[in-house]
Amino acid sequence: MYKLGVLMSVYKRDDPALFRRAIASIFGQKFSTPVELRIYLGVDGPVPEPLHAAIESYADRIYKLFWFEQNRGLARTLNDLIAAREDEDFFFRMDADDVSYPERFERQLGYMQEHSGVDILGTDIVEVDEANGTERIVRLAESPVEARKWISLRNPLAHPTVCFRARVFERVPAYPPLSQSEDLAMWFECMRAGLVIDNLHEPLHRFRFDENFWQRRTFLKPWTEFLIFTRGIWRMDGITWKYIIPATRLIIRLAPIRLQRMLYSSSLRAGKTSD
Repeated sequence: MYKLGVLMSVYKRDDPALFRRAIASIFGQKFSTPVELRIYLGVDGPVPEPLHAAIESYADRIYKLFWFEQNRGLARTLNDLIAAREDEDFFFRMDADDVSYPERFERQLGYMQEHSGVDILGTDIVEVDEANGTERIVRLAESPVEARKWISLRNPLAHPTVCFRARVFERVPAYPPLSQSEDLAMWFECMRAGLVIDNLHEPLHRFRFDENFWQRRTFLKPWTEFLIFTRGIWRMDGITWKYIIPATRLIIRLAPIRLQRMLYSSSLRAGKTSD
């Protein structure tokens, strides 16, 4: 019987209703064989009472629940959860405002069983734009080889969809302690450590974004992302033409939000197909 850990963080801006929906989608996972499912939940700083109540309502079903006094960011919260892990075989990531479809964990587990060389596995996502009610299926890197190529151009994984083998954290024990784009930095570290990244090409996770998604994209995020890309490319490829890509991304990310939204939703965005 496999022991599966789920790494999840919640903070003050998370919506209680969406949190309940997200965690219910974990408990709603369907398995054809017995597994032990353990949720590791970190509360990143003080939260409003409605969210506190929502978290408490699930407390008896959460394997390890940590209440951190200060908001320190996603990377540091995840690192504390990783440090608290026990003898799990696999770990799944979840965000506190998305939904995993009932077959997600089993489909990823099956893929990992069939592909023993894969260390980190994501899935395609159903991306929901709540501002206009549209949905799209987003496909990520098609193979480990393509993931290696993608990482110099764009993020090869949808972070909330990821499944890790336990051995990943023996090679890369923690996320880089960044306040933005910690997932991208993590994938660069994992590739440098020789770990294999792949995607299961089924839309198994529902990712939502609203107007706040764009408001959160301050100068810090694109600048941090630019530094991660340039440092990662240097450490992996040295002198190369690829630096043109993060420079171009930085210019686009600093454009007016209206233009960013148009480009994000257009067919020009690689890896995206309409549902």
